[in-house]
Amino acid sequence: MATNYKFSGKRVTIAVTADVASGKLTRQRGFLGIPLNHTLSGASVAFALEGVWGLTWDFFATSQPPVGTILYWDTSTSLLSIGSASGDYPAVKVVEAVSAVNGVFLGLLLPQSRPDTVDQS
Repeated sequence: MATNYKFSGKRVTIAVTADVASGKLTRQRGFLGIPLNHTLSGASVAFALEGVWGLTWDFFATSQPPVGTILYWDTSTSLLSIGSASGDYPAVKVVEAVSAVNGVFLGLLLPQSRPDTVDQS
């Protein structure tokens, strides 16, 4: 029996390099996830790396990605985007339609990966 198992990996604790808001998707120290508490730069926080979360699409006034759409973490804006540019990360799959009123939707966090267009070999 393996004796080196430590924890499930559904969340990790990291020291953040900038202030983070609880429940808001963000990228810190190579992890894309949801901080479970408001935390100031330099402090440690638990980051959820999986699950279905209530999120907000910032461009709801002009577009509402349909269910099944993969949204990318845009490294130049630190927001979700529909298309990916070099260096963007696959982040969330839309599970429940984006509201045209306020942009709220349910999104499934995708597994941690390398940025789009990076050689995976």
